[in-house]
Amino acid sequence: MEFSKKYNPANFEKEIYKKWEENNKFQPKDSKTWESFYIPMPPPNVTWNLHIGHSLTLALEDIMVRYHRLKWDDTLWIPGTDHAGISTQTVVEKKLIKEWISRTWLWREKFLDEVWKWKDEYQKNITSQMRLMWASADWSKERFTFDEWLNKTVEHVFCDLYNKWLIYKWEYMVNYSPALQTVVSDIEVVYKEEQTEMFYVTYFISWSDNELTIATTRPETLLADQAVAVHPKDKRYKKFIWRKVILPIVNKEIPIIWDESVDIEFGTWALKITPAHDSTDYQIWKKHNLRLDYRVIDANWYMTEDAWTFAGQDIKTARENIVELLKSKGNLLKKEPYVHKVWYCERTWCKIETIVSTQWFVKSSELAKKVIVWYKAWDFKIIPERFNKIFEDWIYNLRDWCISRQLWWWHQIPAYYDIKTWELIAVSTNEQEVYDKFWKDNVRRDEDVLDTWFSSALWPFSILDWDPKKSWDLFNKYYPAQVLETWSDILFFWVTKMLLMWYEFTWISPFKTIYLNWLVLDEKWKKMSKSFWNVINPIEIIEKYSADSLRLSLVIGNTPGNNMNFSLDNIENNQVFLNKFWNIFRFVHTNIWEIKENYNDLENLITKNYNSLLSHEKWILSRLKNTMENITDGMEKFNFSSTWIELISFTKDEFADFYIEEYKLTKDISKFGNMVLAYCTLTLLKLWHPYIPFVTEELYWKLTEWNYLIDSCWPKLIEIKKDLKVEENMNILYEIIRTIRNIRAEKWVKPSDFVDIIFKSENSYKEFLIENDIIIKWLAKIKEINILWKEEKIENEKLSYGVVENIDIYVDMWVNLDAEEEKARLKTQIEDKKEYINILDQKLMNSEFIKNAPESIVRSEQDKKRQAQDQLEKFLTKYNSL
Repeated sequence: MEFSKKYNPANFEKEIYKKWEENNKFQPKDSKTWESFYIPMPPPNVTWNLHIGHSLTLALEDIMVRYHRLKWDDTLWIPGTDHAGISTQTVVEKKLIKEWISRTWLWREKFLDEVWKWKDEYQKNITSQMRLMWASADWSKERFTFDEWLNKTVEHVFCDLYNKWLIYKWEYMVNYSPALQTVVSDIEVVYKEEQTEMFYVTYFISWSDNELTIATTRPETLLADQAVAVHPKDKRYKKFIWRKVILPIVNKEIPIIWDESVDIEFGTWALKITPAHDSTDYQIWKKHNLRLDYRVIDANWYMTEDAWTFAGQDIKTARENIVELLKSKGNLLKKEPYVHKVWYCERTWCKIETIVSTQWFVKSSELAKKVIVWYKAWDFKIIPERFNKIFEDWIYNLRDWCISRQLWWWHQIPAYYDIKTWELIAVSTNEQEVYDKFWKDNVRRDEDVLDTWFSSALWPFSILDWDPKKSWDLFNKYYPAQVLETWSDILFFWVTKMLLMWYEFTWISPFKTIYLNWLVLDEKWKKMSKSFWNVINPIEIIEKYSADSLRLSLVIGNTPGNNMNFSLDNIENNQVFLNKFWNIFRFVHTNIWEIKENYNDLENLITKNYNSLLSHEKWILSRLKNTMENITDGMEKFNFSSTWIELISFTKDEFADFYIEEYKLTKDISKFGNMVLAYCTLTLLKLWHPYIPFVTEELYWKLTEWNYLIDSCWPKLIEIKKDLKVEENMNILYEIIRTIRNIRAEKWVKPSDFVDIIFKSENSYKEFLIENDIIIKWLAKIKEINILWKEEKIENEKLSYGVVENIDIYVDMWVNLDAEEEKARLKTQIEDKKEYINILDQKLMNSEFIKNAPESIVRSEQDKKRQAQDQLEKFLTKYNSL
């Protein structure tokens, strides 16, 4: 088979994905482990195309999925998209505005037609991008959160919770976005500090010469004041409690009440109470039975009819006029600059108005009781652990969740009213049944829709065809998910909501592990934004470089819950590595052509002939098994970045730089060299496949006559031995080579020039050095090697010195040695060795280490210290002899 000299991913990445999908490689397979692995894909919003953050999510989840697929777990990854109520309606409205069309000019059905067109276009774009970005999801089970089946599930859950008294409709103080013209939740608003003015207004006490001064930043709301509150322990005002003050401008009496929520350290120690326009005042209203129906500002920031002569004015104009009137009446004491926090809508950045409105609510605190019980029982875990504290702060302090939104695009609330009295007459999943019972012309369905997170909370099991009325094959087989991978900033928005819902309906956590990633920032650690011109299009990266290089760049250095910076330099560096990776396996192909033996047969043959293998062959197999065990452990513990570091270190430093070089030198004398090379090659491709699936699949095809790597098994190397003695000896060998290379580099010896070496050692090392003579000579560029007994004398004035274990190394570069230069080099070695001994001393003097560490580890550290002291003594002797 043709094997190009250069790594060119454009020639095979799209074709490989196409073949995978056409041959149903992403669908679940019967498990050989009796285990299943199910992960729900967080559905991207159909508001726009995918960004680099989605690439991170897809990369992490695809790594998990491919690993479990290779393990032959019954693996299911369901893709999907989210209709994203507010976000999608907003972008469609903006699109229509550009065409000089307002949503309010269209009927609801006509507007929804426009939204469906948008959804169809961007859902197609998104799923196409997911494929380009490697998602090996089961596309036969693709879902959309507004599918008919999922809509029925949403309605069923709403009705069920309503019948359990866990959903109710009530008048309450809520956040209203004038720009969106809908209620929004507390977590959809952000605080922003603003410079404003604090107004000090005098309220005269009835039938008295006394007065109270009120501090407020919103004088326009005083028209709706229902009381003035003071703290019951405030001696200054205690005598005025239950008396009345005259409300300025309106000239009506309102009571002075006491309430412990009044902050006696703030302002004038007296608080004007406007229940219809302030959340704190609203809480006080509930305790004191004040009027709530008196509103002077509407939801769009205009003064209402109750605002007297200011009716119809916008609040800015009304504020100016009211301040002037207060000043003319002598009620305005003063005004001064003031900085305070103002609520803004997270989506539109308009100011939020708090209004009293009748809305639908979920009793979150009741649902949370089950979650708390199972959280304490460790029924699910959060990675990283530090987010447990954040989760606890939320789950223990949940307030009732407002789930109704005044939008058109979303799941419409299944509640029905009498058209004449607007009395609630039914909450039902069967619309036709309601119409038949009450006559359609007499019934009006609630026009509000549900909060986007209500339906999203049902995602993990609704996509498994959960049905309360019959058996659920997918649900029974795969629920709960083994892991949920998502962004940490939606831990409250989404994750907590899912836990609330599914402990209520299944008494089982919807997932066993919550893996939280964080934001992808630019190379300067700045948030990516169109306004900063630093947004990176992942598809452009893939087309210019490769999907595999993008995957590596997203995984390297990515630790759960932490931001990561993304740089094109990393992409280019990974592209260089992938080119090297390609050439490593091209070398294998050149030497052994196609691997015709079965993987398990190779392992059996190697095991059977283990004693006939050369030392470096035993070593690479032992190191391969150690690497495989560490990679497997890292995969199971979601340590994807650290496992990648270990894998690349083994591939470059041990397999390519040492083993392959040794293979070149010994292939003519080794009986099983090709077999070991083939086995290591196939194992490496399997280990790398979750990280770089395209290039590993292409290489596997070229090396194994078009077999699919995606269908193979995760390596276990059960029969392969971890030979610690061989590893120890080979580590000594490589340390010898490194030491000689370092001396050559420090002495500016050209890479092409050869040197002579004298080894002085005990007899126990002599056989080892002779056996590996050819390897040492070639890798360290040595012409002649002379091995002497450690007590033999040599003329060493012109020889550079090094030491590894108990092997003294003398390097003859055929030139007179510069004594001062050699002393400087040895001094560096001496200082390094002293520092190393000091580190060992600190460890061995640590009583906790001596007490808790296994005896073998303590002895090993003591041996290291003795050996380092011997080497230090040799360096000092050589140094003093110069």
